[in-house]
Amino acid sequence: MKGKFNFKLGAVCAILGALLLIPALGQAKDDQGAAYKKQKSQMIKELKLTPEKEKAVLAVEDKYLGERQETIASVKKAYEELQAAAAAANPDEAKLKQLVSTLTAAQDKLFASFKSQRDEELALMTPLEQARYFQVLAQWRQKMMGKRHPKAAAKKE
Repeated sequence: MKGKFNFKLGAVCAILGALLLIPALGQAKDDQGAAYKKQKSQMIKELKLTPEKEKAVLAVEDKYLGERQETIASVKKAYEELQAAAAAANPDEAKLKQLVSTLTAAQDKLFASFKSQRDEELALMTPLEQARYFQVLAQWRQKMMGKRHPKAAAKKE
């Protein structure tokens, strides 16, 4: 019985850790959301898409952004409930299991949303534009990692 509880506690800790590492779950401030939109717009400009394709890619972005906001709200609510349930003197294992299941499903939905968005955006592009897309995305990730981990960025230089 104790091993089962330790496993569940470990699973809860792993999920909570993942939630803390994913800024898209709404832990970022509104100005960071605006910065993301600005960066995404800059990335699209770097791709040198036609105005029609640019509008289509931005429409795909808006479509999935709305979906993700709903999912993020449900994740926040479930996470707060999970914190309260786990902090109880005598945690209800059934409630914890249900909340972990809710969080897992929401994370899956969130990741599927990003994948679907990427696939739709790529479907609008030529192979050369797709290659540029991944190059620009890789540059953006490198830049973001440098901001989060200045020591790692300094080692590369």
